[in-house]
Amino acid sequence: MWSARAQPLLGNRRPSLVRAGRRTMTPRVTMSGKVSGMARAHRSRKAEIAARSRELRRQGWSWRQIAAQIAQQERVNARVAFRLAHGLSQQAVADRWNELFLGEDGEKPLTGKQISYWETWPQSGREPSLTALDRLARIYQCDVKDLLDSTDYGQPNPADQSCPAPAPLSAVAPGHPIAVSDNPTLVREPWHQVTATKILSPSLMDQLPEMDLLQLSQVILMWAHQLPPGLSRRALLSKLSTAFALAAAAPIFDISDPDEQRRVALVLEDSSQLDAATLAHAEKIVLCCRHQGDVLGPRIALQTALGQHQVVQRLVDGAPDHLKPRALSIYAELSQLIGWQLFNLGDYRGAQYYYEDACTAAHDAENEDLVIYVLCAMSHLATWQGKPRVGIDHAIAAQSWAEQAGNPRAQSYAADVAARAYAATNQADKCHAALDREYAALKAIQADEPAPSWWYFYDESFYWATVSGCALKLGQPDLALEAVTKSLGIFDPSNLHNYAFTLLFRGEAYIQHGELTEATRIIGDVASLTTVNTAQRIDQRIDEVRGLLAPWEKTRPVQELDERLAVYRSGRR
Repeated sequence: MWSARAQPLLGNRRPSLVRAGRRTMTPRVTMSGKVSGMARAHRSRKAEIAARSRELRRQGWSWRQIAAQIAQQERVNARVAFRLAHGLSQQAVADRWNELFLGEDGEKPLTGKQISYWETWPQSGREPSLTALDRLARIYQCDVKDLLDSTDYGQPNPADQSCPAPAPLSAVAPGHPIAVSDNPTLVREPWHQVTATKILSPSLMDQLPEMDLLQLSQVILMWAHQLPPGLSRRALLSKLSTAFALAAAAPIFDISDPDEQRRVALVLEDSSQLDAATLAHAEKIVLCCRHQGDVLGPRIALQTALGQHQVVQRLVDGAPDHLKPRALSIYAELSQLIGWQLFNLGDYRGAQYYYEDACTAAHDAENEDLVIYVLCAMSHLATWQGKPRVGIDHAIAAQSWAEQAGNPRAQSYAADVAARAYAATNQADKCHAALDREYAALKAIQADEPAPSWWYFYDESFYWATVSGCALKLGQPDLALEAVTKSLGIFDPSNLHNYAFTLLFRGEAYIQHGELTEATRIIGDVASLTTVNTAQRIDQRIDEVRGLLAPWEKTRPVQELDERLAVYRSGRR
């Protein structure tokens, strides 16, 4: 009796008829219309593989084991091996795909040719997306990672005995089934009882700081594949994205210890109790409100800022002379922050009102640095509204104050908003001169120099993003792509607001280069990232960049993008 344990899947023969990454022999049809002997042999070979695969399944082998044996002996990649293990042709896989997924997102039917493209990648063909791999894994009853011919560079942890290394195929006894997942916890326990520490092993958690967003998304997708088929993965992942954003912002909601809360309450009852510690607490809250807006968007952050604004107004009214300038500065910063949130919500008139209030309060406090910052904010608002000449006026005023103050950080940012306003009026020479001044001032900033909290977002990555945005306005796509690549290389994505705008610069640069697939992917990613941060300005910017794709309305990448945008925006309602 033939033994699956003792013998290879198909003996010692190694035919080359089915090899991914190489051109296969096309079955030859004779003049009489009959298929040649070579084609019959090809079919017979695949039938033999399928028959032996069925035998192994009866003996308890997993699909992973069988595919690994096929991949080794037939010299094919994992995607071909799993298909052959199931005894399916490329068209049969496409047909099954269409039966299962054709109703999702209104997509077009898949063809066997597309399966061929995915199977011949990376030598040729096309790279399958994560969504495609997830769906193929569901068809082949395996993990997403099983379909990737990748090398595992991780080293086993000798101290961790909970997950022993899997035995080699030759050591697996017939009749002993192997679980689909390598993580026994995910197989043995109900999905709702699986904790984060079980999903993320210690070795994986050690790697998280070095992972990029794509790698982390692959890990999450592989985990999601373990969930019951009846559960909506899209809905769950959407909830997870919201939960992660809230978790990231959690410190914002818990920034006051009881002693600080009691101190503020006493000061509100008796202004003579106001001291430097209370003002320091108020300053800390303002910075946290800024971070809150970056993560959760203006709708949530605005309510917090308005409440703090009323509290600080009472502090200003009762502040002694030696603390009045500091209290006024906090009030001015909150007014600017409220204006910023209204700006992002599309209320430009309200934003202008609070910006002017902030500028007046900053002057009353004789806080030149804050005056410059507010003037820069007013310049940004005017330029965004399509009034770049007004934006230039505010920028020139900010630059004048910055030169007087001798603060390189203020000089640099004042030049930044000036460059954006000049680009909007198509004054390329003045724009480039402003960018040169900005870079020179940026390099003059001392790394260990303390800075007011409102400059927390400004660094070299911001400068390169501005270079990219200006280059796009001036029709310089090569410079735009080069600059935004530099920006994203050093960008802190925790500032979701600025990160979204910078990614959209990259998407627009790709459109100007004619690279539609990459551009549409980026626009869709921004819509996904900002599901929680529902700023009207981000939506407006997405629509603007999407509008640049109008000449390619009928292409598949643009149609798929529109479907993604519809899904993400419908989830907000």
